[in-house]
Amino acid sequence: MPETAAVPVPADRSGSAGFDHVDTWIFDLDNTLYPASCRLFDQVERLIGAYVAQHLNLDAEQAHRLQKQYFQEYGTTMNGLMLRHGVDPHHYLEFVHAIDVSPVQPSPTLAGALAKLPGRKLIYTNGSVAHAERVMDRLGVREHFSDIFDIVAGNFEPKPKESSYRALIERHGIEPARAALFEDLPQNLEPAAAMGMVTVLVRTDSPWAQAGRDAAHIHHVTDDLAGWLVEIVDKLPPR
Repeated sequence: MPETAAVPVPADRSGSAGFDHVDTWIFDLDNTLYPASCRLFDQVERLIGAYVAQHLNLDAEQAHRLQKQYFQEYGTTMNGLMLRHGVDPHHYLEFVHAIDVSPVQPSPTLAGALAKLPGRKLIYTNGSVAHAERVMDRLGVREHFSDIFDIVAGNFEPKPKESSYRALIERHGIEPARAALFEDLPQNLEPAAAMGMVTVLVRTDSPWAQAGRDAAHIHHVTDDLAGWLVEIVDKLPPR
């Protein structure tokens, strides 16, 4: 397995320094690759609640409480349902991702920046490949990514479980000290930083993304992924 020793990172959380060594760019999908203002995850949340209610014969309020409880305890509601109730994860993923992705608008700026980033680009999501492909097609960025590492590829172990990151690293032969991870959830950046990756928090107004925003394991912060990547590629030295 690739070496995972940590490397020094810049103290400037908003700056674009510290990426000259990166050859693997890893991006979360939901609320990271597209703006959280699209509110796609609001649709997913409603479908998760409906799935919990239907599968466990609960009313809406009970389902909502259990949904949040499992999210906190297991990393995803799906993992709680799998471990506690034997839910079929493939059926669950198909159900909760049957959403309207039209709020996501094409982003030529993001596509252009991704095209110029030196090295490979990967999607790393707790969702499914099918969902990721639909979103990437809406954005117009699918061609710029060499693979999607989804919850199935991670053996249904979600971020921020360390085993999920290890599976990603092993599958793609990633050297963590030469990788960067972009995420909207602070807790999902912590294992990556511990392994030596550069971390970038894409800030959102989601209540689930507020805790830990100022933690030391977050090396860079942006409110505008596409615009920030444009600055990055303009400052990277030729390779």
